[in-house]
Amino acid sequence: MIRALVITVFWSSLALAQSGGSGVFSFLDRSVFAGSSALGNTSYINPGPVGAFAVQNPLLLNDSTLFQLEMSAATLGEGIQLLQGSYGFKIKGHPVIAAAQTIQYGEFTATDVWGNNLGVFYAGDIALSLGTSLVEWRNWRFGMTGKLVNGTYESYQSWAVAMDLQAMTRLESGLDVAVLLKNTGRQLSTFAGTREALPLNLLVAFGQKLEYAPFRWALVLDQLNRPNLGYDDPNLVTVDPVTGETTQGTQSLLNLGLRHLNGSLEFLPTQRLHIMAGYSFRRQFEMALSDRRTSGGFTLGASVYFSKFQLHFANELRSVAGRMNTLSLNLNL
Repeated sequence: MIRALVITVFWSSLALAQSGGSGVFSFLDRSVFAGSSALGNTSYINPGPVGAFAVQNPLLLNDSTLFQLEMSAATLGEGIQLLQGSYGFKIKGHPVIAAAQTIQYGEFTATDVWGNNLGVFYAGDIALSLGTSLVEWRNWRFGMTGKLVNGTYESYQSWAVAMDLQAMTRLESGLDVAVLLKNTGRQLSTFAGTREALPLNLLVAFGQKLEYAPFRWALVLDQLNRPNLGYDDPNLVTVDPVTGETTQGTQSLLNLGLRHLNGSLEFLPTQRLHIMAGYSFRRQFEMALSDRRTSGGFTLGASVYFSKFQLHFANELRSVAGRMNTLSLNLNL
């Protein structure tokens, strides 16, 4: 009966999802929390004592991660701000994680078709989410997160509903495995009459704490619902010097395969200090310049744990244009 329930929920969610590789509300595919950012968005199986990791996977909630209030803030330049808050609690003995996440894109100048200044306007997205565990079947645990999403850009506004489904287990070897289907859902109202896809993402995460060394590693294969993440790269266009004919180059299968891979490593020298690093091949490749080497795709961070609160910091090199710094405070209530 449990198997039938899980299969029914899974396929009904797929039926609501829209196809397409890109679309609206792409911010739903990541967490603002500094710990997640420092790990390159691979923290779906992080078993550490931090409740904010459960925003992406509520199956990580336990007695030691409940009743923590998380507040995170990040800046990306040009007035773009990212904010997130979360809190884990229990309802009738059942663990629940509630979160709010918003991105404010800054101030814009409004003009008419002739260029006359009409004042300023703001643009931003916000998502409210609620996640919990559902059932256990054999060695697997299953969870779900529901999201209500809104985007407001000047006088244009859109609402959407989305859902994440999670499954997680620990193998006899100690390897943690998680399977997530993220952001299945649809727009309830559109910005300008055109319905757009949500950032659907099917991923598999693996990770383990080394038995005899203070390290924890994780690997994530994401966007498995989109086998080909390639595109026409202008850096690969060649021009015949005689005919002027242009030819678009293609990427190797190895390159296309590595775009699905993200990895992270944590160094745990003490219980009070964790140092984190993450890497995304796809981000590094897509942010690269043909005439310059960059470190895009790499993330670094650290966490400091005290009895009543925790501090988390992350630094992400998004592109050669700049970095994004994220600071998070977790209070043990």
